[in-house]
Amino acid sequence: MRQMVGLVQRRGIFYFRRTIPEALRADMPAMLATAGPGTFDESAPVSLKGSRAGREFWVSLDTRDEDEARARARSLDGEADALMRLAKRRTQVRAQPKISHLDDGTIQELVAIFRHRKLANDEARRRGTSPLSTTEFQALGDAISAREAELRDANARGDCAATHFDHDAMMTVLDAGLNIEIGSVADRRLYLAFVEAELDLMTIIMDRQNGTTRPTPKLKRTEDATATTTPSSHQAGPLKEIPTLETILGGWQSDCGPREKTFYTFSSKLHRWAAFLAERGVTIHSATLSDASDWKLASLATRSAKSVSNDIFAVKAIYSWAVANGKCAVNPFAGLRHPRALAKGQGQSTKRDFTDEEAVRVLHAARLRVGYRRWVPWISCFTGARISEICQLEVSDIANINGINYFRMMTDDEDKKKDPDIAGDEKAKKKFKNEFSKRLIPMHPKLIEEGFLEFVSSCPNKDIFADATPDRFGNRGGNATKVISRWVRQKLNITDPNISPSHSFRHRFATLCDNNDVPNPMRDRMLGHGSLKTHKKYGEGYWVSTLDREIKKLPLPEGLS
Repeated sequence: MRQMVGLVQRRGIFYFRRTIPEALRADMPAMLATAGPGTFDESAPVSLKGSRAGREFWVSLDTRDEDEARARARSLDGEADALMRLAKRRTQVRAQPKISHLDDGTIQELVAIFRHRKLANDEARRRGTSPLSTTEFQALGDAISAREAELRDANARGDCAATHFDHDAMMTVLDAGLNIEIGSVADRRLYLAFVEAELDLMTIIMDRQNGTTRPTPKLKRTEDATATTTPSSHQAGPLKEIPTLETILGGWQSDCGPREKTFYTFSSKLHRWAAFLAERGVTIHSATLSDASDWKLASLATRSAKSVSNDIFAVKAIYSWAVANGKCAVNPFAGLRHPRALAKGQGQSTKRDFTDEEAVRVLHAARLRVGYRRWVPWISCFTGARISEICQLEVSDIANINGINYFRMMTDDEDKKKDPDIAGDEKAKKKFKNEFSKRLIPMHPKLIEEGFLEFVSSCPNKDIFADATPDRFGNRGGNATKVISRWVRQKLNITDPNISPSHSFRHRFATLCDNNDVPNPMRDRMLGHGSLKTHKKYGEGYWVSTLDREIKKLPLPEGLS
């Protein structure tokens, strides 16, 4: 069995595995049974919906393909995060004093939210990117008829149990943060009001089922609820004001802790979505699946399918957090499918290697420059390293062992472990794409011949490329990539759109390894690629001397002098 966090392979089939914190295990079965479409991705090939939860989630990914398994595991990991946030909220609500009485204003406001949630979810079911099949439509009609009969019977008998375990009812109360005592006056009054409200909504839902357009009304909050909560009376006061977009963003950032760049990117996408809604007089709280679908189609007119898919992923993730934390009633992106590729192969990388002629042109021209402009293209060519990794190198990262010079692609955390005297404010400065990116790369003899070691010895700062200006997130590679890309396209006239000035040397390095008998695991190790085939639970991997033999197999670009 080969294993990494969250992904396990047995008999060729991949499985998703994630431990459930002990404090949440008791509530997880209820979360799985009551969580709605805002938590689960209904369009995904696999989901945690319907799975079992004990000490951990354990779900077959139904694939032998590692890349496909990783993508599916990431989706399930997101669902697991949402479920755990819901379970935490449920635990927090249960810790609140029990409420046995509710004032009329609070009940009216809860009913208004419940009505909106019911209609919005019904609309989302019908207005997805794919129409309901005949079988699905008939099943929906049968379920509606059965539900109406159940509600009429409950209303006639004064039985509130019909809505007690309804998903929308439970989430409405959970969002409000109310710990209502089961069997109390508040419990009975509220859930009977839910029965009456849902029965009233059946007219709209049946009209929709018969083909009549009945849009979901905007959610309106009552403004005359004035009761206050007092420990002695156990009464709940009016619900809080609707959270603003910035409040939601701030809560998501505080709770999920995204990196600064991720927060900046995700928030800009959410603001773009909010601007689209504002043009049609809709808020982020009243938006529906239809609005989300319209945004997707409008975006596809000017942006690539991949970019639009990234937009949907970001906004959907923030909505999922907002729904799980009671900031929004419905996630309008819950039933939205990502845009399909317009042609076979779209979405896959079409970038190519530098040819020998192009590589020589770049390297010769770089000799006439200084600092990172001089050395980043050369290091990229002969190591395959990412520009962001190269630009954060320090003098101490150029090391020698048994006469072999090499690059130390390591974070400051690793340095701290090796040397406790390193100052705390120097930690966590360097960033890598993932754990596999932390590696040692032997220095190709051509770099030494070019004088790179002499250049490092002359550096006045600990940062080798201090002349690369950090971007707004403190990363030198961000601005360096832009400068080098403009230089390659505008000054060297390499304008092929399939060339990536910041990545084509990396592609070239991988191709040279494949064609010069460098074993795939060693190639992946030098490139910082992670896979189940190269990952080991024990051992520190390949020695520098072993990799040095392999990197010396790689030929120079033809024509390089």
